Parts: sequence; structure tokens; C-alpha cells
Amino acid sequence: MAKINILVVLALLLITACGSPANSKSAQAERLLPRAAVDTSDGLRIDGELVADRTLYEAARGQRVILYSAAGKEAEDLTIARFTAETGIAVELTRLPNNKLAERALSEHGAGKLGADVIRLTDPRTARKFTDAGVYVPYETPFHAQLKQSSPNWFAAYYFVNAMAYNSAIHTENPPDGWEDLVDLRFRGELGIVAITTGGTVNALTRFQLGTFGPQFLDGMAQQKPRVFNSTSTEVDALARGEISIATVSVNNAFGAETAGAPIRLVIPKEGVSASEGPLGLTPRGAQSAAAQVFVNWSASKAGQRFVGSQGFVPVRTDIGTVRTGDYELPTADSPRFHLLTEDGFARHAKADEALWKQKFGFIG
Repeated sequence: MAKINILVVLALLLITACGSPANSKSAQAERLLPRAAVDTSDGLRIDGELVADRTLYEAARGQRVILYSAAGKEAEDLTIARFTAETGIAVELTRLPNNKLAERALSEHGAGKLGADVIRLTDPRTARKFTDAGVYVPYETPFHAQLKQSSPNWFAAYYFVNAMAYNSAIHTENPPDGWEDLVDLRFRGELGIVAITTGGTVNALTRFQLGTFGPQFLDGMAQQKPRVFNSTSTEVDALARGEISIATVSVNNAFGAETAGAPIRLVIPKEGVSASEGPLGLTPRGAQSAAAQVFVNWSASKAGQRFVGSQGFVPVRTDIGTVRTGDYELPTADSPRFHLLTEDGFARHAKADEALWKQKFGFIG
């Protein structure tokens, strides 16, 4: 398999990420999607929606939101930049993998010292634990009717989506264009996948593959002798370097690398994409914070939903029109090509799917 010069790729990424103030997170966010119209004459109205009434907004303006998040740091930094640009409210971020974040939040809460106002997760099973423990408390945004609320204590602020991608510097002719290419022997030894033990998004992908193509599809991928990664970020890095040439990927991660200059091209297959919920909720501390309430409200607003859509997530709201992710158009949440594994689906399938996945790929971990 041809290799990409790693120094060239890294230089491209460095030039894009660093340099002049024009390359700030706010500027990057603006390139993804122009800011919505903001009216603060009577509260906070963005894109025509009342995100916060006058009383709430006035109370929030001098406050800071403390956010714990298990989402990717690049995506969260961009989201924070857009939120602050549209609201004037600052956010302090602590980013940890979902399991580590859960340990910290539950420990802090048990000691009566939970430092977060808002917590974003990548696995709805953790959201259920947070609800049971009282880490998440009930809260209803002004846009409750437009959301699919799984619990009174949290809602999916967006959907994490998995599809596939290839190295566009290697596959210049006859590139992969569908899920069936993952089992095409011409890509033997070139496939990258992420271990199911990394969490919810890969559980959702496995359930989609089993439900759509059957267990034999996993057999076909196993015959490819894939390289198994312990995180999506390391997988995407390897794809950019040419260590693998085709992969199942988190759309947001792969799109971020592509926009940073990596030779990566996404594929949105005709059968669709897999998806899982991205829970967001207020803590007891956050329920007392006007700024935290504004953050959660904004996350459910048209402006917030459109912005996450521009990053490669699928918005939960289906009343906001088409949101493109660069050159790509992902299926909307009400499309038959959108395959969502809900919290109930995790409860029914995750354990058995994980055992089958490990058996098919000879994985111990």
C-alpha cells in the first residue's frame, strides 16, 4: 500500500491550526456556518427564537458556564466559540473520555463537590446512571416540543454518527463508495476499525451492521485483517498518514481532519449511517446557574442545532431544514437512512453485540 509523507500531512495540519488570529476557533466556526442573527433588545433572541427571556439573560451575562464533556475537544471548542460569540457568555471546559468523566462526576457528586454546571456524554447508559444518582436534574428547555426527550433529566443535544472514509491520496481512482467495500478483498490489510469497547458510537455502528447486513458482514471485515484502534482520533490520524486506506469513522472526527488539510474523504453510503445519542443535562449546581440554563437552551435552539450539524453531527431537531457538513449531506433524524440506537436499544443489544464482536475479531479487552 502506498504511504503518505507524514511530514507533509503534519505540516498541513499545523498550518491550518496555528498562525494568525483569523484562524481562531471563532473564525473556524464562522467558516463552518455563519453566525445567526442575535437580538438582545428584550432578552436573548437568536435566529428568531427566544433562547432566554430578559430576566434569565440579564442574570446570565456576568456568569461563566462550567462544562464537563466527553465529546471530542475540537468539536467542543468550536461549539463553545460559537455559543460565546452569539451569547457573550464564557464557558470553562473540562474534557475527559466518557468512562473517566463518569467516574469523576459520580465521585464529586457523592462528596457533595460536583464542579460542573452542565455535562455532555457520549453514552446514554451513563446518562441513566447520572439520572439515578442525581447528577442530572430535571430541566425543560423552551424547545421541549421539538426535541426527542429520552428523560426529564437530559436530552440528546445531537446525534453522533458513524460512516466510512478513505485516504484520497491513495485511492485516486475507483475509490470506495459504500459499506460493501469494507469486505472487498482489494482492501485486505488496509482496513481500520475502532474497538467496540470504546463506547456507545461503536455499539451503534455494530448494531447497524448486524441489523442491515447480518453477522456475516463482521466475518467479512475480520477476513480483511483490520487494524483495531482504541480511539477514533488515533484511527483518523493513521488514515491521514496512509497507514490504513479505508476505515469506519466518526463523521465529526473525520470531517474535522479533512477540513484541517488531511487527505481524507468521507463516504455517506446509500444504506445510511449509524447513530447514537449525545446526552446533555444540568447538574444540581447548573440548575441554579442562569448561564448554564442559557447554554442548554442554546444547545436545543435552531442556532445551536444548525451549528452542530455543520460539524458532522446530526441535529435532533427536524424542523431546521437541511444542514450541510461541508460538501456532505447527512441523513436527517427522521430519514429511513438514519439508524439510531436509543438507550433502550443499548439495554437490549449492547452486551450480546459486544460479545459477538469480540469473538469475530478475536479481540481481548
